[in-house]
Amino acid sequence: MGRKLLVNPLIRVGLAGCLLAVTLGANATTIGTQSVLAQVTPGCVVDLTGMIGWWRGEDSIEGEVGPNLVGTAGYASGIVGTGLALGAGSDLSAAALPTVSDGLTIEMWIKPTDVGFTGATQALASRWDFPSQDDSARSYFLYIDPNSNLVLETDDVSTRRPEVLTAVSPQLFNGGFHHVAATWDQTTVTLYVDGAVAASALAQPGTLNPAGTTPFRLAAKSGPGGQFRYDGIIDEPSIWSRALTAAEIGEIENRGSAGKCNFIPVEQAKLTSPTIRAENKFGSAVATFGSTAVIGSPFSSMSGPFDGSVYVYTGSGSTWTEQARLVPDDPANVDFNGWAVDISGDTIIEGSYGNNAAGVDSGAAYIFARTGTTWAQQSKLVPADASTGDGIGYSVAVDGDTAVVSSVADDPLGTDSGSAYVFTRTGTSWTQQAKLVPSDGTSEDNFGTWVALDGDTLVVGAAADDDGSAVEAGSAYVFSRAGTVWTEQAKLVAPAPSTGDQFGYGVAVAGDVVAVGAPFAETAGVGSGRMYVFRRTGTAWSLVAELSASDAAAGDRFGTAVATNGSSIVIGAPYDGAAGTQRGSVYVFNRVGNNWNETTKLVPLDNDVGDQFGISVAISSSVIIGVHNDDDAGNNSGSAYVFAP
Repeated sequence: MGRKLLVNPLIRVGLAGCLLAVTLGANATTIGTQSVLAQVTPGCVVDLTGMIGWWRGEDSIEGEVGPNLVGTAGYASGIVGTGLALGAGSDLSAAALPTVSDGLTIEMWIKPTDVGFTGATQALASRWDFPSQDDSARSYFLYIDPNSNLVLETDDVSTRRPEVLTAVSPQLFNGGFHHVAATWDQTTVTLYVDGAVAASALAQPGTLNPAGTTPFRLAAKSGPGGQFRYDGIIDEPSIWSRALTAAEIGEIENRGSAGKCNFIPVEQAKLTSPTIRAENKFGSAVATFGSTAVIGSPFSSMSGPFDGSVYVYTGSGSTWTEQARLVPDDPANVDFNGWAVDISGDTIIEGSYGNNAAGVDSGAAYIFARTGTTWAQQSKLVPADASTGDGIGYSVAVDGDTAVVSSVADDPLGTDSGSAYVFTRTGTSWTQQAKLVPSDGTSEDNFGTWVALDGDTLVVGAAADDDGSAVEAGSAYVFSRAGTVWTEQAKLVAPAPSTGDQFGYGVAVAGDVVAVGAPFAETAGVGSGRMYVFRRTGTAWSLVAELSASDAAAGDRFGTAVATNGSSIVIGAPYDGAAGTQRGSVYVFNRVGNNWNETTKLVPLDNDVGDQFGISVAISSSVIIGVHNDDDAGNNSGSAYVFAP
């Protein structure tokens, strides 16, 4: 492998291809199938009283508040995590949504993909039962009309004639996300676009109260006109039985990808396996996507000494079940399978940097795919120019049909300069698309210390890069793909690079947000650690925040592991603990605008000396935290914890 990094080598993190949306705080209770918040929820930007429906779109159509939707939807990157990708014929409905009488708010983020606009009415949300059988045509319908205007129709029992409020809004079709909202309070109807009042008028007298049998529909309308299609993404749609104030709507829009509520997780489960033994280091690497968690155990010895393996768990509520234990078709001694892991949907990638596919320690990566509940090896990834000692698979990432495998000790620009390989999938076949090296790479940079991928954006850490006289200050590189071509977009460095900081040992990316850890930065003493947050505007990246723990101390190594969804950052400090006890901890930061605030510090209930809780972290619908030195099944057998909102 060449020169080793100064950081403990058993530090990995998986960044899920699906990114988490912030969720409700601890005051949420469940009554039947409907979550109810009776008071202001801590961590939320607005009072959630009166919220009767909220569907986050985090790879499901389940209600965060209110009933689940019925129907089918695709999923795509949203403003907060993932959103609902809807097309012609989409019709998601909820039959059990409570009716409203005193007030109404419909609000959501939308990104119509039909940028050219074909002149069709596009339904956003409706509960429309006109004409009704019982003379109670009290309905509402929010849509985009053929002239690209945002329109709210309301129809009450007093007149039986719809009232139409129109807001001119051509910006809805500029290719970006926009927040839209409609309110009614018996006196006034108001439309908002991007947090500002776009139209307002006096309301007709009467109440809105559709028949109980009339379903609430998303991206469709019942009654006259049928189901008007909507092409695009809807994210974070919610409906309230009160009219939100202009200030509340403005605050939701202002928070953008930070969402309506901060993400404050609590301990839910501890993951272990009956096959784990002493020194297996289970939890050295973790990744998560939706309700699936992946745990690497690179020192397990099931087929031979240190061949390594990967464990897959699925969650249902607070119950997590081991679904599979994955080993390659060709396991061998000292391969260290599971050294690095990542997951996207039904695809897992795992790094095996000790593999001898093209020479001793040349390394490799394996792809596993799930059909139903069964996982099978789909491919073994070995770059075309792999050679002895490259350490391929030291870090890995996958998003959809794209996988990235680092080769931290490859020598393209000098000994151990490092490289990263991109592979793409067609059907079930994977082929190499590109080999990436930095524009200014040199010997012993260890480019590929860490890789993170989101769509067409790839971040590669080079923790041993020297910045002038600052030896091993570290750096990170951002690459962007257009078609099949990858181009270096930026080199990220700390504003004041310092010897040994190892900036770039941990990196994470979500949309236009990149987080880079420097675990040896001297924020509060040697090795206390620091996290840097960058944001992209156009093609330019700028530093927007420097984060450190509120109780930072020398030796904590804050920033050793990192994961982000763009609105929350989860940061591991595995060496945290009084008097060098290395119990470990994890910090959660939430974003408001460009400000990142420390929300909570996570430690497990059974945190023990030397566990190094937080050696790896991942974030999706839950936070998964690795503890490779836990001793439940013998010395350093390891474990992982699930924290969920």
